[in-house]
Amino acid sequence: MNFTGLVLQESLKDKKVLDLATITKTETWDVKNAEGDQPKVWHAISVEGPEEDAQNVAQVLGQSLKSPGWYTNLSTNKEVFVVFPDKVFRYTKGNKEKRNIAIKYGKKIGIPESQLDWSE
Repeated sequence: MNFTGLVLQESLKDKKVLDLATITKTETWDVKNAEGDQPKVWHAISVEGPEEDAQNVAQVLGQSLKSPGWYTNLSTNKEVFVVFPDKVFRYTKGNKEKRNIAIKYGKKIGIPESQLDWSE
């Protein structure tokens, strides 16, 4: 089994973190809900890797994200990793309480609520 995730190129301080996963797709998005100093165009990079690497990749991503205003997420068949700068929330898919804790944290560090919309 693999983990999958989506990383925004603009959120990264150092793109070398992408070497820890396989890039499966890249897209360019025109963003209507960009806030503050966020650019209006984002480059979305879909990644995947072995499920057993998900925790490590999440930790390294947390160290590689710009602050404030950015996050990313990874998921396996059973778990979700919501990665903020220097903080990772890990929970079982469908756990609304843990998801809401991550959303609350994201708002606290300045991420607009409209952007806290990861899929499980």
